[in-house]
Amino acid sequence: MKNIKFFLVASGALLLASCGNNKGGVTGAPPRDEYVANINKLAAEMHKASSISEPTARVAIQVYSDFADYFPNDTLAPAYLFKAGEIATAAKKYKTALGFYQTITSKYKDYRFSKESLYLQGFLLDNFLNDDAAAKVIYEEVISKYPTTNYAGDAKAAINNLGKTDEQLIEEFKKKNEGKR
Repeated sequence: MKNIKFFLVASGALLLASCGNNKGGVTGAPPRDEYVANINKLAAEMHKASSISEPTARVAIQVYSDFADYFPNDTLAPAYLFKAGEIATAAKKYKTALGFYQTITSKYKDYRFSKESLYLQGFLLDNFLNDDAAAKVIYEEVISKYPTTNYAGDAKAAINNLGKTDEQLIEEFKKKNEGKR
């Protein structure tokens, strides 16, 4: 029953995305307030679920992304892109998530999670996309742009661990802790 209800809500959101008039968005965009209301219903249904299924993730990513396309100047656009990035990461769609975080840092520099979006780019490249060189560039950018944040400290630590296997990291941890006994 929950899946049926979810898909009805999701279908309604997608239907709104395909037609209607907008308020301040691009031509052909759905009415903003109705779109937001449907996104909120979709989010509420997702929060009730114990896990997110692949079809649910796909619909949610699309709805959040479409909102940002329809209403790029809306204050909710970067927040919805961030949610799309989180869901894409949870659904193991790492390249898709990377794209959302890149859009946030390039188009929405003043968004409150812009720093985190930059760091997450490095994290995805490092941990899931196995691109140490690109991850290092992003981590260095985090350190350069935001030197006093926790993200800079995390980026420094990540750079030190780039290319190391789990076994190497465990061995380093053991050696570091031997001196503390």
